[in-house]
Amino acid sequence: MQHSLPATLPWHRWGVVFFSLLVTLVASLNARERIWRNDGSDSGAIHALGNGKMCAYGQGPGIIKLYPGPLSAPSMFTLELISNHPIETKSLREEGTAVWKHQVSEEGTAVGQILDFVDAELPVLVRKMHLTNNIQYVLKLNPAVSVLDHKFEAADRKGEILLMAPAGTLIYQKYVYPRPLYFKIAWNGNVRIRESESTENDFLIHCEPGKGELFFVGGPTYEETVTHTEQALLAGTAKMLHRTRSWWMDFSARRRNFEHLLAADLPFKAELLQTIDNCSVMLRAQQANGGACMAGYPYPLGYVRDQYGMSRGLLALGYYPEARWIMEFYWDTWRKTGELHCAQGIGVDGIAHIHENDEVESTAYVIMQAFDLQQKTGDEQFTQSIFPMLQWCWEVQKKHLAGDMLPFNGDETYVAGRILPRSTLNDGSAEATLLFVESGEKLLDWIQEQKLWTKQRWKENAELLARVRLRFRENFWDGTTLLTNNPARLNHTAPPRFRHGVCERVGTDCVFRGRGGPAGIDWLERDANNRYQCPVCLALGPLPAAEKRTYKLISVSLTPLYFESEIFETKELAPLVNHIYDQFHETGILTSRPRAESVREQRKSIGYDYGFILHAMLKTQHERTEEIYEKTLSMVDETGAWSEYYLDGTPSGTRCRPWDSAINLAALIEFAVSTHPEPDRRSSNPDSAR
Repeated sequence: MQHSLPATLPWHRWGVVFFSLLVTLVASLNARERIWRNDGSDSGAIHALGNGKMCAYGQGPGIIKLYPGPLSAPSMFTLELISNHPIETKSLREEGTAVWKHQVSEEGTAVGQILDFVDAELPVLVRKMHLTNNIQYVLKLNPAVSVLDHKFEAADRKGEILLMAPAGTLIYQKYVYPRPLYFKIAWNGNVRIRESESTENDFLIHCEPGKGELFFVGGPTYEETVTHTEQALLAGTAKMLHRTRSWWMDFSARRRNFEHLLAADLPFKAELLQTIDNCSVMLRAQQANGGACMAGYPYPLGYVRDQYGMSRGLLALGYYPEARWIMEFYWDTWRKTGELHCAQGIGVDGIAHIHENDEVESTAYVIMQAFDLQQKTGDEQFTQSIFPMLQWCWEVQKKHLAGDMLPFNGDETYVAGRILPRSTLNDGSAEATLLFVESGEKLLDWIQEQKLWTKQRWKENAELLARVRLRFRENFWDGTTLLTNNPARLNHTAPPRFRHGVCERVGTDCVFRGRGGPAGIDWLERDANNRYQCPVCLALGPLPAAEKRTYKLISVSLTPLYFESEIFETKELAPLVNHIYDQFHETGILTSRPRAESVREQRKSIGYDYGFILHAMLKTQHERTEEIYEKTLSMVDETGAWSEYYLDGTPSGTRCRPWDSAINLAALIEFAVSTHPEPDRRSSNPDSAR
């Protein structure tokens, strides 16, 4: 059914509609083309579709995850385009939106077009097809999902399947969804669905020449699932597509006007503008309405550290409301629980992803993020409203100080990626301690200004902060570079007997995990050699004592510049930045730990290291900054996102990453606006909407 535009629209809405149509016309000229093939040569790039209520992840024409709403819910299925013949799909995202079009060819012959989007108003993923030849998908349901009812109306070419994941279905790691989760698949047109005869919980979807539509509908309750399905079918694809394009255009129009802000002579300006649009849409597609952002397709939780990088990217883009949503998410969680952990459930209460030493680093990031937001918006009233949480974030860190050093939070990217061994987590952490100092200075200055503490309380805390700051160089600076860790912290405190985190035998196959235990994260106990093991592995005897040594990771070395710390003068850090650049220039690879024992680890880099080094080179006014700008920009994949890790410069680990992408994008923007100013910038308003 076709729907015309309403007879009357407010003038500003007509502008949005016109802009949407214009963008659609020129999208093919500007957008990156993502080519997917079924011959095993695919790049693996992943894109996100979402509306704040539902989030889906596509890989070419396939869907690898679908979180039906809330975002911290079990993924319901995977969808794969299958054929015994070579298939190629050319995918393009419509500029300014998360609407994706896929042109499908089989053995070099055009098969037709697929259009995907998540509706702006409902938790519904829509797939619209216009085909000239048959295609077939296999839909693999989550093993916990059961079919409650199905209606196949062949004569009317439509049907529905009602699905349910029971209470206790696994979301991620050991976390489960506490209630029954309902979901529907509906279709009409030239679509036929039947259960696979060979594989349980698989369905084969046959799509014949002509038009066909698939609707994947979330609830999460039964009532909502039924109602949402009825509303989607009543609205029709054309109306939903129109309002979705309009919704995304509203979002994109609120972005800073980079077309005007970026100078005409900026190298690779068109590529940067496209990346800004790609990343803006990717970040929003993974963020819950009024809340936190996913950490990528395998991680459907709100991770504190990831939200910090996300927030810096949102602020650089001009999305101040979305950045505030993250702080409101923390505030809501803290009011309910009185604590914050490594990650919390998004839209699901009672989920706390607890890693080692969660009371440090993450808590400082929350304070830093609050004052980053206040600096951009000037909204001190909001900061005042969340002050009880910020105060807790400060106080809870102090008990972990030993030798004026804090330990590591166990979910650091470089720890999870085994660039830094987990046996160092109770050592002094340069990053956690630096964050304590930097966030503490912001908080205590503001507390004094607002007169929120007694003079005596403020004085005691200021003296503690001054001591940690004074000893920071002694603890972590070797005269040329920053030490990532300092084992001497353990000379001032005994390691705890128990902690919650990752079994240190996980690298040699944790027994508990092998027996179906928690997926690598649970309670641990310290063995005779101060290594931490799960209850099952502990019975095997102690692990070998870990070597006491210090490490130097480039991402940690650059944190003083990233957080604009005044502990060091910029000129002190310039030789370090020069050394990192020289190594890159010589090898062509940015390596997080150049002196790692493993050759593989020497070739590995963390995804956000590119943004870190670019930011550092700008701060130290390095003469070859433009080279790293171009390198960072070149690392984006066909969807315009950065990866969690890189191996020899090739994406490795989780793709479509908000944290790494936001940090890198913010650094690119900083380079562009600071090194290539537009001559008429002073006489214009560069932050105005399009």
